[in-house]
Amino acid sequence: MANGAVRSRSVGSAGRYLLTCGTIYRHAWDDRPAEAMLVDNGRISWSGARGEAPAADRVIDLGGGTVLPGMTDAHVHLLAVGQARQQVSAIAPDIRSRDDYLQRLTSTSQGMPAGAWLFGGDVNEQLWPEKRMPDRAALDAAMPDRPVLLRRFCGHVAMLNSAALQALNLNAESAGTAGVELDRDGGAPTGIARERAAEFVFRAAPRPPDRQIARATRQVINDLSRLGVTAAVDAAVGFTFGFEPEWNFWQLLHEEGDLPLRLGFMAQIDPATAKALSLAPVRDPWWQLCTLKIFVDGIIGARTAAMSRRYHDTDGSGYLMHEPAEIRKFVQAGHDQGWQIAAHAIGDLAIDAIMDAIAAAQSGRSRNGLRHRIEHFGLPDPSAFRRAADLGVLVATQPSFISRMGDSWPIALGDRHHRCFPARSLIEAGLCLAGSSDAPTGELSPWAGIQSFVTRRAASGQPSGPHEALSVRQAIHAYTSGGAIAMGHDAWRGTLHTGMAADFALLDRDPLSCSVDDLASITARLTVADGWAMHDPDGIL
Repeated sequence: MANGAVRSRSVGSAGRYLLTCGTIYRHAWDDRPAEAMLVDNGRISWSGARGEAPAADRVIDLGGGTVLPGMTDAHVHLLAVGQARQQVSAIAPDIRSRDDYLQRLTSTSQGMPAGAWLFGGDVNEQLWPEKRMPDRAALDAAMPDRPVLLRRFCGHVAMLNSAALQALNLNAESAGTAGVELDRDGGAPTGIARERAAEFVFRAAPRPPDRQIARATRQVINDLSRLGVTAAVDAAVGFTFGFEPEWNFWQLLHEEGDLPLRLGFMAQIDPATAKALSLAPVRDPWWQLCTLKIFVDGIIGARTAAMSRRYHDTDGSGYLMHEPAEIRKFVQAGHDQGWQIAAHAIGDLAIDAIMDAIAAAQSGRSRNGLRHRIEHFGLPDPSAFRRAADLGVLVATQPSFISRMGDSWPIALGDRHHRCFPARSLIEAGLCLAGSSDAPTGELSPWAGIQSFVTRRAASGQPSGPHEALSVRQAIHAYTSGGAIAMGHDAWRGTLHTGMAADFALLDRDPLSCSVDDLASITARLTVADGWAMHDPDGIL
């Protein structure tokens, strides 16, 4: 399998040009922003007062607009967002209950060919008065004659009707074999599949044609560019359809070119599989595969995140997806092969387990310049902050989870909910915090994430851990410099200092002076990467 990296073709114009008459924040802490900035051959060659600007081939008047370094989404599922957009969404103004959604599914199915699969997504039962996911019985009552497969918005839970279970050969006898353990009631599958069972279901079900997936994924990438994003990390290649078909798909999309983002990828495979596939870490400014992904535990919503205390509303406390020895083996082998490790870890037991593994991998060995990552860092023990900092761990967190899930955390966690998904404590401990969306689970827009970092408001308006709130500047830093650090790009990208890559966005308003309530609606008038216009609907550049 090829590792080759081909630079994305530019879609705008470049050269030596001067941006002037603007407010140009060279970094999040810039309290004396520049009025003008010179771009030369894809790099920042000067910034300062307008009257001191050097000569340039072209001068672009910003009309008082605000420029920031390009945003990085350090953890997003680009393919999954595209796929979700093609499914029957459970999020709509007129869907207020489980029955409303079942009716939407039924009406959609009536226009489909007989026997065709019906796919739905964005299911969040916590938004409905029933607080229950559609199970096999409910789906059978609504649509008994075709396979139906729904995805919870988190991506860790699947819902199936009897026709789908039968099509996948999952029944009372087969469920539980080959690691496919379905929820059951009296021995019969309920149609709810969690974690590894959900992963099996999603991979086994029919998938759309590659060209359809490509169109949808490209649209997601373009949407990020419209928001001022210049780089993103697809956080689990293999999560939806398996690694090889997904990586082949990405290679195809890459060869087509014209991708407006610098892309990084996490491979959801173990080091032995990477070696068998002749994969080795590849670092390219536009296309890098240098990270292996491991899921250490599950999620709070499914009660599968591994906790040291039981959940507030159940007798369970979640579980580790792998034995501690297996986690250590994964991290050790990946570290020795030169891979960055990114570990999904939400519960305190999972966070401790991955830090034990990282510490063991680093013990008596060179760190090889590697900074391993913990994704989510959802409910750490208070001692975990300092330990993570000592290990040089990078943390990517998802602030829009607060608005999407915050109202459900007190139900699941009781008095622990205010400690969920910390941010300020990470910074105060000296950790690098990278902002991200984890879309489709979270909001795709970095500005929705920045707003959630600052307000810590759940959907109801109630505060969730207000002591963990960030300033706007801290939040912007997480999405600019923090994201660049997480991708290993901080030596040449993430700020607009002289010599750095010309990755920046001209915004429709100034996030440092606008109302906090307006942050989530910010978009980019112009997005530039490597000096080239990637999003420029008005022909500014």
